[in-house]
Amino acid sequence: MTKERRQDVLIFALVVSIAAHVGLMIYMRPQVMAEVASGYQKTRTRGPMTVRDVEEKVAPLAFEAIEDILPARESPEAETDSVMPAMERVSVDSEIPAAGLPQFEAPEMPKSPIASVEAAPYLSEKIHVDEGIASFSTPIAEHTSLFTPKKARVEDRPISAEQDLVMFTSPTFVPESINESIVEPPKEDIAEIADIVESKREKKSFTPETEVLPKVDESVVEAEKAAVRDLLDVRDAAELNGVIGVSVTSAQEGEWVYFKVVVEANNELETVPKDVVVLLDASGSIGNDRLKSCRAAARAILRSCTNSGDRFNLVAFRNKFSYAFRNWQECNKQSFERADKWLDNLTAHGRTDVFDVIKSVLTLPRDPSRPLIALVVTDGDANAGVRETAQILSKFTTLNDGLVSVYMYGVKASANRELIDVLTHGNRGESFIYGGSRWNAGSGIEGLSQKFRDPVLSDLRIVFTANSKAETYPKLLRNLYKGEMLPVYGRVPKGTSRVAFSIKGLNGTKSYEGFFDLDLSKVEFDSTLPAIWREELAIDTKLH
Repeated sequence: MTKERRQDVLIFALVVSIAAHVGLMIYMRPQVMAEVASGYQKTRTRGPMTVRDVEEKVAPLAFEAIEDILPARESPEAETDSVMPAMERVSVDSEIPAAGLPQFEAPEMPKSPIASVEAAPYLSEKIHVDEGIASFSTPIAEHTSLFTPKKARVEDRPISAEQDLVMFTSPTFVPESINESIVEPPKEDIAEIADIVESKREKKSFTPETEVLPKVDESVVEAEKAAVRDLLDVRDAAELNGVIGVSVTSAQEGEWVYFKVVVEANNELETVPKDVVVLLDASGSIGNDRLKSCRAAARAILRSCTNSGDRFNLVAFRNKFSYAFRNWQECNKQSFERADKWLDNLTAHGRTDVFDVIKSVLTLPRDPSRPLIALVVTDGDANAGVRETAQILSKFTTLNDGLVSVYMYGVKASANRELIDVLTHGNRGESFIYGGSRWNAGSGIEGLSQKFRDPVLSDLRIVFTANSKAETYPKLLRNLYKGEMLPVYGRVPKGTSRVAFSIKGLNGTKSYEGFFDLDLSKVEFDSTLPAIWREELAIDTKLH
């Protein structure tokens, strides 16, 4: 049998089967329905039909029904006429009078007593008519004024009913005699009062934390920043012009004049006590040879880069960080010996969460009168936590906002140079990358630490005047240290001959401020400035 033949047979069989099923359904339908109907009738009996009279139901909302539901009252309700005299009714069919203003007589009001300004409390400022008075029934709050208003008396005259009504209803009514009796204090006296208030203004007291926090608390960080601002922003800041030197160089390129301002401290500013924390990368990527060299360098800088009155702490970090001490340690022989024992136990292993570790410096208590300097020794390889360099730079720089000065030391030539250079540049610090053998990886740490040994001005701010139209970098200046120069790079539109700016900084608890106006037309030329300024701009772009 061919394939086509088999298909024809199957189709024929399918048609026959469908036809048979349809015929069977048609045949069986009447018998099934009849059987169901007869069975249903046998199981249910019906009684004879009857007709019943249905009583008419009372509407549920009829007035009589509601009246019956009302509860009895203990006393009869007052009639309307007993409360208000009946009003004259006007019939709908009667003639309606022409529209017009209602005519009525104001009720006779009792005469108000004579008011005296002498008996009223003094006011500290003049009342304007447009401010209005809500009600004469509310007394004015009494307080002491530094100025005595002219004494005057309201005219002894009766107040008519119409005037009395306006007095109590109009929000803009002010008697002329009272308004004229209050005088505004002289501007000279206002300035004197402002000085008195400012001098007596109590700033929020701030007490630094005594121990390392278990994790970063942003509310504590913000309180520490506010405490620094309170020390800086005072009216009696010391003069800065005589204690620092400022020099400037410039170069012109295209439509811009580029310049560099260099700030340097003289010997009149005293070195202030500081807090130093050394953070050692003890992850597996460092290796025990490099870590051994860095441990030896850490012992040396505790003794060489600290002064009397300084404090220190140590941190080892991998994917987590651990502090050697819960509190700041005084720089003395006993503390150094305890630090040496802690360093001896460090070994290299594990992974590195760079962001979490760098952020950990914000768990250290910051005393606003003492600059806090963090020295991070690492290869900069983030293989745990936040790994993107851009995220680490932006997140930490925003959170820190110059509170902690960050210095970083790269232990090998292949260190994450972008992270190390840019992070320190945006957080009041400097960096150094070591490219020698792993056995001497820590040999440059002590040289870097000498840069921040003697701080004289911390938390520096520089603000250029709007007329200068200057675009300058870095935005956050490093602390100023003895023997170190602080550069600021900027540019102004071509034709600008002068730049002016102010600088603020802290020497311990003492605030310093100075204003400088520099002539760009009579300074030394420096051809490298345009390129350096563009590098500074690129670094700042990565930080934000």
